Amino acid sequence: MAPSSKNFNLPWHQHQQYWIAIYPAGDFTAPVQAALAKAGLKAAGDGLAVQAARHWKPKWDEVYQILSQAGATDGVEVAVVPSLDPAEGIPIARRTVAAMQKVSESLWLGDALLEERIVCYLQPVLVQPDKVFGYESFARVHAPDGSVISGDRIIAAARALGIEYTIDRRLQVQAIQTFMASSFDGFLFVNFLPGFIHRPAVYLEDLSETVKYFGIAPRHIVLDFKAETPRDVAQLRNVCEYGRMRGYSVALDDIASVDGAKKLMAEIRPDFVKIDMQLVRHVAEAGARQTIRSIVDLVHGAGGSAIGEGVETEEIYQLLRALNVDLFQGYYFSPPMPVEKALKKAIS
Repeated sequence: MAPSSKNFNLPWHQHQQYWIAIYPAGDFTAPVQAALAKAGLKAAGDGLAVQAARHWKPKWDEVYQILSQAGATDGVEVAVVPSLDPAEGIPIARRTVAAMQKVSESLWLGDALLEERIVCYLQPVLVQPDKVFGYESFARVHAPDGSVISGDRIIAAARALGIEYTIDRRLQVQAIQTFMASSFDGFLFVNFLPGFIHRPAVYLEDLSETVKYFGIAPRHIVLDFKAETPRDVAQLRNVCEYGRMRGYSVALDDIASVDGAKKLMAEIRPDFVKIDMQLVRHVAEAGARQTIRSIVDLVHGAGGSAIGEGVETEEIYQLLRALNVDLFQGYYFSPPMPVEKALKKAIS
């Protein structure tokens, strides 16, 4: 049987009831106290608390509206927990009102995960317009109203809920399973955020099990990373070294400067380097062209391949070709598409 994502931990969704507890820095004004009492909040240790159903957002929205309309959010701490001793309150697990509001606004992602509405989309990486080299996988959410929610909102919600790890592992397996169900024989670029990967062998466990199950040549799986902070680089190096030991290919994403390329390439030794789309979109400008040319030369000198991201016009494509960019990706060729549609197009 093919590996599947393990049971996931969703602390904001998995219990049948919750307590919403608030802890002011001082005393609330009489009108605020009255409004909170009307919403059902009662004394709990050094704060106030109210019990809510499993879907606790409506009750939180009521509490948040009272506090925000009264301008009473400063210094207030909040906890949403499955159990509470009203006499003791909660000594830990407190957040600011703003942080808890972000959690509340992000609960839709946990719902989507539980209801299996998180899916993979693929965007082709091409040698030329009619020759597909591989695909990059992206997370998308099918909303209940039929709309499709894309990457930036998913990443922000995953961070607010603390489930980046869960989303990443689930999508890695899902992408490979669907990818291998087709007859397409190419490369799959799988996105990762290295900043919270502490033990590569554990983090990549599901991916490795899936690759082994399907008998995939590991080099056809490209671990696609971006270093968001200087702290990421050391972790990124460790993950890439482990991945390379397992036979995976490695890509560096969003490379926008020659200095950045030199530093990261020396540390990581990637197989692929993706030139940042903002730089690509300015390739008609002499400065951007020179930067891209220098990055491409560095990549080729290290034995890697350069990928131009964000290709949106024929002019950009031709200018990148003239700069010896090896592979291309962008809306000029295709937007990210549902997996089945993308692979059907590739092999038709």
